[in-house]
This record gives sequence, C-alpha cells and structure tokens, in this order.
Amino acid sequence: MQAQNNDLKGLLSGHPLLSLLDEKALQELCAQARLFTLETGNLLYEAGSETNGAFLLAAGKMELVCPENTAKSREIMRGELFGDEGLDGLTAFLQTARALTESAVWYLPDGLLREALQSNPRAAMARSVLSQSRQLAERVRMPWIEKDEQVQFITRKHPVFLLMSLLLPLMGFSALVAVGAWLGTLRPDITVPLFIVGFILCLLWLAWNLHNWANDYYIITNHRMVWVEKVSGFYESRQETPLGMVVSVGVQSAQTGRVLGYADVVVRTIIGNVRFNRVANADIIEHLVDVFWHHRQTEEAVFEEEKMHAALRQKLGGADGTLPVEAKQPANLPREEDLPAREKSFFAWIFGDFLKARYEIGGVTTYRKHWFVLLKKAFLPVLALAGGIVLLIATFTWHITFLPYQASVFLGALISTGASLWLAYTYADWRNDIYRLTPDQVIDIDRKPLGRESRRSAPLDKILAVEYERRGIIPMLLNFGTVYIRVSTEVLTFDNVYQPSKVQEDIFRRMQAAAAAAREREIDTERERVAHWFGVYHAQTQTQDPTKRLSPPPL
Repeated sequence: MQAQNNDLKGLLSGHPLLSLLDEKALQELCAQARLFTLETGNLLYEAGSETNGAFLLAAGKMELVCPENTAKSREIMRGELFGDEGLDGLTAFLQTARALTESAVWYLPDGLLREALQSNPRAAMARSVLSQSRQLAERVRMPWIEKDEQVQFITRKHPVFLLMSLLLPLMGFSALVAVGAWLGTLRPDITVPLFIVGFILCLLWLAWNLHNWANDYYIITNHRMVWVEKVSGFYESRQETPLGMVVSVGVQSAQTGRVLGYADVVVRTIIGNVRFNRVANADIIEHLVDVFWHHRQTEEAVFEEEKMHAALRQKLGGADGTLPVEAKQPANLPREEDLPAREKSFFAWIFGDFLKARYEIGGVTTYRKHWFVLLKKAFLPVLALAGGIVLLIATFTWHITFLPYQASVFLGALISTGASLWLAYTYADWRNDIYRLTPDQVIDIDRKPLGRESRRSAPLDKILAVEYERRGIIPMLLNFGTVYIRVSTEVLTFDNVYQPSKVQEDIFRRMQAAAAAAREREIDTERERVAHWFGVYHAQTQTQDPTKRLSPPPL
C-alpha cells in the first residue's frame, strides 16, 4: 500500500496542475484515492453518465471518445488527468473513457480535488490557463503534428497587444470621420465615396491586424517546443526545438509588463534561448514548461527501465536453460551511396523528374528550388529565344528589309542558338542545385553545369534546430521559402523549396527516427553488458563447482 501511495504521490507531483498543491493537500488526495484496473477495451465511464470524481492514469493507455465527433477523440498517456468535468460544475461526463491497453487508473474524489484546487490560487489559475489552452488547441489546425504527438499547451501573446494593433486602424477611422465631416460642407459630392473607400480600407487593416495576432502561437507538445508566426500575405515562420534540449526555464519582465500582466518566458536550450514573448500568466507557463520537460525525462527513464527488466528476464531465462528470444533489429533504410546505379538515357535523365520540386527514391528524399526560381532565371533567355525566332520568321516572310537576307538569317540563328544554350544551362543549373534528406544526414549539393560542385552535409543526430520562413507576397502565394538547419555554429539552408513546412516536418521526422535508432543501439549495448553480468552471476550461484568461471562480456 505504501508503494502505491508513493507512486501516486510521484504522479501528482509530476502533473502540471496537481504539482502546485501543498503537501497537506497531496497527502489527503493520496489517502482518499482508489486504484482501479481495466482490461483492454473496457469502459471506465460513458458520455452522459454522472460525474463523481476525476481520474489519473497510472499505467497503460486510455482513449477519450467524443460521441458527437469521433475525430476529436484523443489518447490519454500515463500521468494525465481526465474525467475532470465536475471541476467545471458539470454533472455529466462529456466523453467516453475506454482502455486501449491493460490500464491502472487512480480515482480522485471530486469534492476533495475541487477543494484542494480552490484553496490554492496558483493552482486555480493554472487550471484556467490549461483549460483555455485546451479550447484553443481544439480550434487551431496543426497538420504538422505527428501521429504519436500531442499538444500539451498552446497560447498567444497577451491580448493587450491585440488592442494595441487595433488602435491605429480605429484612430484612422476616427480621423476619416472628422475629415468627412469637414469635407462634407465643401465638397459633398466626393465625401460619400471617399468615406466608403476609407471605411473599407480601415476595416481591412483592422481584420489584417486581428488575423496576424490570432496566428502567432507558442506551442509545447510531448516532443518539442514550437513558435508559429504569420504575417498575413507577407511572412510565415515556424521555429521548433526538441523538448529534450531544454536546460533551464526563467521569466523576464519589465515594469510595463508587470503593470499590464505580461512577461517573456525564456527557455534556455543547448543552442540558445527560446522565448515565449509577451505572454500572460508567465509564471504559470514557466511552471508548465518545467513540468513538461521533467515529465519527458521521467518517461524516457521509465521506458529504459522496462527494457532493462525485459533484457534481464531474457538473460536469466537463458541461464536456466530456456532459449532466449533474439531481439529483432530494425532494418535500416538504405543510404544514398548504397542505392543501385541505374542506367538512364539522355532524355530520361533530362525529363525523368522534369520540374519536380520533391521526389523520393529508396528512402532518400530530394528537394529542388521552386519552379518560380527557374522561371525567374529563365526570363531573359526565353526573351532572347523569342526575339531570335521572331527575327527568323520576319526574315523568312520578308518583313525585314533593313538587313541583308543572309545577315538576318545568320543573326536570327545565332541569337536562337545562343538563347537555347543559355536556357538549357539555366535549367541544368536549377536542376543540379538539390537538397537531399537521407536516413542519417542532410545534404546540400550546388553543382554548376560544366563547372564546380559544392557539397555540404550534416548528420541528423548533430542537428540542433530546424526553422523555416516564407517572406514576401509571392512566396506566400506560391508556398515556397527557406528552411534553416542549425548544426553547432553552422547553418545549412534549403533555399526557396516548395512547402517549407513540409520539408521541416520531413527533417524533424527523420531526426526523431535517427535519434531513436541511435539511442536504442546505445541502450541495447549497455543493456546487453549489464544483463550478461547478471547472467554470469546467476549462473555462478547455480553451479556446484565454485572454481568454474564464465567469461566476461566483450568490451
């Protein structure tokens, strides 16, 4: 029983909301809580049933299913509080809770939990912040979120900055009314059209500022921290850092911020600072970031411990005579150098991936600059080619008389041939400037036709951060931009690639896969060493010959 209470206290202390309770409240919750176990597929409660308390998942996985919209269903992970509708004054559960695996759930009495939260102002504020975050996360579309990734917190800048951004359009409209009242006495014929045009411009300005504020987010998931910034029609950026790179968390504020209720949350990482600029309830957000960060570390430690137990059971079972099951190693994706060479004809080489901005072969994803960059560079050679062709056509139809016939044909052919070669060079230059993402590295290849070749690469496990931006009206409309890959003090750039957010997702997904594979290999090696020594000890204690010794594991 004491062990269960200690486990519950650890879960409560690691929860972003319940960790704010004092020691007395935590002890009362531990004393009144009850532990339930569920088999896979069993229901804990159904939507519409009466609420009588909240639940804290101790082990396994649960799922919350919304009966009106199954797309809003979400997975509950270990240490997460759910079924807490009663804390908001509701008398019935809004969703159905179902066990996805064998699960253990702590029941926390509704009245005791509500009293503990209400008696702690900071905990009550944290619950309000988390509730607003959950509602915002349900409204915001985030297609870049991975399948096994969950949004734990999302917020915007303080609303005072929304009011400040709306102030100028409102002042402009007020000035327009004043000018219209004065001008109406002098030129009533133009006052109404001028007023209508000015009103529409001020309204568009107001909507533009509102949209810009509403699309500036700070997000924390169970994998990373993300800052999404958009300036409608001109700029879009998403910067992110893995949660495991966090070093410390702090708050910075000025006198104005302390008066108006906003501050900067500064998250220090291995590569620098990540700032949540001008957010409300900065002290609560600081606490949440700290809890999410340590929860991530705890989950990784628990996972490693479970794997170690499995390895020990396997090794000790083998020492008793039971054949251990061989661990299956994940198959590695082929490297770019390992791909089989394929013979291609000249036309297949030219047109096999004609104007493709992204294609994938054998696990290697290749990106090129957007076709708009090619059109921009090809404008002059196309113009020259058109001029040469027009000159030839005009000469053949006798529309050119100021030049001799032979000179006109020669000049037209020379211009057309030169322009064609120039156009072919421009296309080859665009085609040869490629960016590659392999299972273990990113590569930037800049190859000039008949000239130099530059190649830069970086291992995925050395990447510290991945950012992207789209700057300007045309990049926003055509959806291309630059992806920045930070490796120590160096930055690799994928310039003018199509769908930079998708490229960022591809890199982040490969980074996670490479990091998980490398970490798994290191853990497997260490686990095998430790398990071997335990096997040696176990076999030594079972043998009747004390002089018998087993060989140590290889270094």
